[in-house]
Amino acid sequence: MTTLATSRADAAHALMMMLTEHGDIPQPDEFELHEYESDAGHPDWGVVLVVNESLARFEQWRAALDLDPGDIAYRSCHHGACMSAVGEIHGVPVELFAAADVPGK
Repeated sequence: MTTLATSRADAAHALMMMLTEHGDIPQPDEFELHEYESDAGHPDWGVVLVVNESLARFEQWRAALDLDPGDIAYRSCHHGACMSAVGEIHGVPVELFAAADVPGK
């Protein structure tokens, strides 16, 4: 991921562009602008998209945002599975996150 200085306005603009460009996909359940410390040590802003209870919708968003499927991180959480993918969209760091129940747990 490129280390760019991103402002809250950059992240908000990227979020609106993603939601507008991919209006044919069911919207994420949650989205937020997230402040974090960059590798350069200054605060940057990114976008987090959350899809609950639908790994299929996670995959729709992952493909639409062209996030590398080989970079998906998997882990157990609560009573199910969590997965996340990260990338850079419109020059802004983006994390796509999903959590879903696993039957029998």
